[in-house]
Amino acid sequence: MAIKSIMGKLFGSDKQAQQPNGIEGRFNIGDPKSVLAKPFDPAEFLGKSWMTWKGPVDGNGRSGEEDIDLRSLTLSEIEIAKFLFETGLRESEETVKGEEKLRRLKEEKPGFIRFGGNVFLGLWLDYQANKENSVLDGLYRNLKINFMDFFGQILRRPNGTREALCLVRLGGGKWRWECFWLENVWLAGRPSAGCASQSEDF
Repeated sequence: MAIKSIMGKLFGSDKQAQQPNGIEGRFNIGDPKSVLAKPFDPAEFLGKSWMTWKGPVDGNGRSGEEDIDLRSLTLSEIEIAKFLFETGLRESEETVKGEEKLRRLKEEKPGFIRFGGNVFLGLWLDYQANKENSVLDGLYRNLKINFMDFFGQILRRPNGTREALCLVRLGGGKWRWECFWLENVWLAGRPSAGCASQSEDF
């Protein structure tokens, strides 16, 4: 059974987006149209001893191939119209563990480019500079997106756990960043942010 998206593509100014789950949104003239990706260094942003996870899931995370969607690293500027959000849930499910969600996205959604730390940092810096005129506030204002995770770069916390970067909108209207342990449970309202590869048409 296929996993489902919380929404499909967003569309540009003066075009309305009808999403699979019935969400409708409109990006108006004046709303941000794109976000610049920024180089992301876990140790610089999060603190000493943070790093990108290396090697197998059941390893120590210190050696081997980095757990990164390399396609995300090639992105320099992402149009908001091309954002996609994937829940990793199957039709009959309400929750999924982070590790299983990641596996499904890798194996069952190969055309989905999972955004990594570079897009996370671009969105965060844009929010710090522009607040209510930021991409994040635009996504909330138009499409009620109040959470997104970034499964394109899995991190190793200094204690050895596997973590994912997240952006969360608080009840008071402010956004903050967090890192979530991949053994945690993900709900439908906790989608992964990404976009379609050029060879895919979602």
